[in-house]
Amino acid sequence: MSQSELAPLDPAKGVWDEHELTRRKFLEITFWSVTSVVTVGLLGAGSRFIAGNSFEPSTTSWVTLGPVAELTAGEVHRVNYSFKAKDAWRMVEQKGALYTFSDDAGATYTVLDGTCTHLGCIVQWQGGDNNYQCPCHQAVFTREGKVVSGPPPRPLRKLDAKIQDGILMAQI
Repeated sequence: MSQSELAPLDPAKGVWDEHELTRRKFLEITFWSVTSVVTVGLLGAGSRFIAGNSFEPSTTSWVTLGPVAELTAGEVHRVNYSFKAKDAWRMVEQKGALYTFSDDAGATYTVLDGTCTHLGCIVQWQGGDNNYQCPCHQAVFTREGKVVSGPPPRPLRKLDAKIQDGILMAQI
């Protein structure tokens, strides 16, 4: 029934409001609001179920680099490491290379991650040039890991190190 077919209202009762909320419109708004809230809740719970523990930060591990007696002070030493770690759902073997050196006769050691910060290639120590060079894009880093040239956006990552019972360890 269109508005023109309606009987005229008594002026004492008021006028027709074209923007009046009808029962049908109220039920539609209520239905879609409830449906939206339930959908967001289910998607949130479902995505957490699918993602599992991947949002939780991984724990760090201490890797043994070797006896301090074998790591001559003043020289840069490359140490390859490998350990098992949990990656969200599965156990994986993490491998890599670390570089370590001491400037104070072996009292403390600096440990650098040998992974280039550009694309993840393993850098190589060039003793004659006294720097690290990335074989992938010819990036060059100082002995302390600072970028000299090339595309890397950051210096090599410096790791926490400790000496425990004469063994040098680094936190990965």
